[in-house]
Amino acid sequence: MDSQTLHKALLAPRTFDSEVAGIDFKETHISRLYFVGDRVYKIKKPVDFGFLDFTTLEKRAFFCQEELRLNQRFCDGIYLEVAEIREQNGTITINGPGHTIEYAVVMKRLPEDNMLPRLLARNDPALPRRVAELARHVARLYQQLQSIGPATDISHLDVVRNNWQENFLQTEPFIAKTISSECFDLLKRHILDFENRQAELFRRRERQGWVRDGHGDLHCEHICFMDDKIAIYDCIEFNRRFRIADILADLAFLVMDLEMRNHYDLATIVRENYFAIVGQTADTDLLLPFYQIYRAYVRGKVESFLSADAGADASTREAAAARAKQYFNQALGYLCRTPQLVLTCGLMGTGKTTLARKLAIPMGARLLRSDVIRKELAGLSPEQRRAEDYGKGLYSSETSQATYDALRERALETLKTGRPVIVDASFHARRDRERFRLEAKNAGYRVWTVEVTCDRAVALQRLDHRQKHETDASDGRCALYDQQAACFEATGNEPGVLRVDGQAEIHATIDHLLRRFLREE
Repeated sequence: MDSQTLHKALLAPRTFDSEVAGIDFKETHISRLYFVGDRVYKIKKPVDFGFLDFTTLEKRAFFCQEELRLNQRFCDGIYLEVAEIREQNGTITINGPGHTIEYAVVMKRLPEDNMLPRLLARNDPALPRRVAELARHVARLYQQLQSIGPATDISHLDVVRNNWQENFLQTEPFIAKTISSECFDLLKRHILDFENRQAELFRRRERQGWVRDGHGDLHCEHICFMDDKIAIYDCIEFNRRFRIADILADLAFLVMDLEMRNHYDLATIVRENYFAIVGQTADTDLLLPFYQIYRAYVRGKVESFLSADAGADASTREAAAARAKQYFNQALGYLCRTPQLVLTCGLMGTGKTTLARKLAIPMGARLLRSDVIRKELAGLSPEQRRAEDYGKGLYSSETSQATYDALRERALETLKTGRPVIVDASFHARRDRERFRLEAKNAGYRVWTVEVTCDRAVALQRLDHRQKHETDASDGRCALYDQQAACFEATGNEPGVLRVDGQAEIHATIDHLLRRFLREE
């Protein structure tokens, strides 16, 4: 029976002997999922991508059983059985009469509102507690997983090297499309150097039993919080090479994913609670960033594949390309996670805040905004609008000085913890830029001033849109633009100034800045 005929039959409730009104359907590049009441039926497509092969019924039957077995380790009671899809005289049933034409993994349907991405999207107040529980749950699970000792024919280091070589080879066609040649070269040099310098570390971790048969795809999309348990699902069953790894590789995926979603605070909670059980050493501190780079790079590669998929529509390909660039920037950003100070500088409406927010994610930086701190000092919420005249009231020289003093104090406190800081403010006065630069430099930190510019007409258009349609801490508006421009003191030949175009593609700008930060080390 051809796949389309089978698909049509599986969209009919009678096939499942169900009284539901309709069946929901989702599709990935390797699976089809049918949501029937409180059950999900997942069948594998007859595809061969090299790293997986589902081309025969026998292979699909085997990997369905593997999916059931492997996932039951992480969410007992969710993966129920492997059902046989049978056909007799043109009638298709589940586990009914006739000969078997396909297999399906049967799962309990998980509550979508309790999926971790949904909780993150609505900023659920229980998230700090829940991700702490998740981290401890994962740590205890991984302590019980089967350890894979050193093999006689190939070491885990060899597998890691082979995986990276495959990544680099498969990414080369996307250079200058989703990854810059400079980013590609920087990451490749770093990885190859790390593998050579830390070869004994990889071997020691393997001898100590940290290489285990894990999950392989542990990110937010595969986590659901039940009333009495945490369900971690969709483990990789189709390739042992992607699943058997140092346990830090799975932790790194979850931490990287939370950071990519702009939840650095939750990622920190995950790390702290995980290591409270497993233990944190100099080895784990070295290896975790390596695997975070790996996870971000692989996601960038996968999204690049989708961006070039002729079968996908143009909007899907374009969105995938943007995500790929973001993932590659995330990978590069892990090389920039040293205590350094970045000041964004420029007129209102040029895109400083957008750049600061986007740049803080790959750098893992603390973002301090003058607009937020100014209102905090005045006892106002960030969303409260104050239509003051230029340089008056909340924006008087005295209030501005207090705001910059608070920004500088908090920045220096954070730098002492080893975390980068981005201060988002206009920095229109040279004396303010100079004071930040001197105090940070005297404390031993590198300082950058990123000056953002754009056409006046574009800035005014953005300010008008923000006033009418957005809720933001900034009170910048069109009527103030020219007054601020007249007072702005040029950066000239000040040290550490990087000038960027606020109208340029944001991912390219971030790639450029990260590479500049690394070039000057």
